Amino acid sequence: MGGLWKLGLKSVLLPVYDAIDKSRWARSFAENYIYTRPQHTDYFATSLLVTLNALVGLGALFYVQFTRGYLPWWLILAYYCSWVGVGGRVMGAAYALAHKEGHNFGLYKKWFREYVGHFFENSLGMFYGTVPWNFTTSHVAIHHKLDGGVGDTFYQWDLNRSSVHDFMLYVTRIFLHMIGYSSLKYFVANGLKKQQEVLRGGVITYCCTGVILLAITRSPMFVFWIYLQPLFCMSYFLALLNFGFHGFVEFDEAGEHIECVNATTIINGDDDYFGEDDHMAHHYNQNVYFRDLPALQASKLEEFKKYKASVFQKLSIVELSIFVLLGLWDKLAEHYVDYSGTMSKEEIMAMLKRRATTTESTYEGES
Repeated sequence: MGGLWKLGLKSVLLPVYDAIDKSRWARSFAENYIYTRPQHTDYFATSLLVTLNALVGLGALFYVQFTRGYLPWWLILAYYCSWVGVGGRVMGAAYALAHKEGHNFGLYKKWFREYVGHFFENSLGMFYGTVPWNFTTSHVAIHHKLDGGVGDTFYQWDLNRSSVHDFMLYVTRIFLHMIGYSSLKYFVANGLKKQQEVLRGGVITYCCTGVILLAITRSPMFVFWIYLQPLFCMSYFLALLNFGFHGFVEFDEAGEHIECVNATTIINGDDDYFGEDDHMAHHYNQNVYFRDLPALQASKLEEFKKYKASVFQKLSIVELSIFVLLGLWDKLAEHYVDYSGTMSKEEIMAMLKRRATTTESTYEGES
């Protein structure tokens, strides 16, 4: 699907998206009826297209299941092509929108929150591998509190990020996060009762929805391929992305993590969703709106130069993560932005390899 996007469909489909996104009628409707703040109408075109895509795909699946009593393999395959989307843009957008909802409880107008709620996190999101309220609770209260550090359910700095073996261990860790298990243990251990109750309710909702789907379709295969498989798929997807977003480790003289190294930024990327590519800003400058990120990045040039920040350009986060996982340092070095202008390609390769293979236990041993 990514290949189809880059081989030509990008030039065909982007103008369609731009026409919807720039439509005065669409933005006026979104501002008046959907979003609390006018700037968030930026999300409307993507939200609309993802929702329509899902309604058509899921509608076709349920129709065939009810009329034939089973799903043919070709339809499951076609659905997953639609689920991923050309260039991965549907899957990526569904995740990004759920992510935005989790970070912004007041994203929607009051009527929308009361009758629809966090649609991408808690409703449609269940068909994209999301347990309801996981972003609102786990992502915000754990991942952003700890910024990937020890105790984070997304912790990975005890692993070699360029090892397929270690990646499979990490997939298991992410899966436990995705189903809410590790997050609930964290909330219980730290006395976060509110988050515990909300997430526990989300886990119950996810399980009950699966039971309801089984009851109405009478097909374990339908439930597996259409409801459970996305959970497994998203576990791999998020594990891979985090090997890119938090794949590099460097410490200062005091033994503290260097922020602009341990969180990655991609500029002029191929698949940016509302600033998701600047993971550094997402962790350490959360209040900056995605349209203002270029100015923020420009203000940090001296910091980037001093610490040789994890900044890359002209690739997607999926490509970056694959390069890290497979140890393709030469490919990665081609996209690295050397703000100092003093490093050779070989020096960049060596630095990236060291940062991606260093673990916190290795550093503590050296210290």
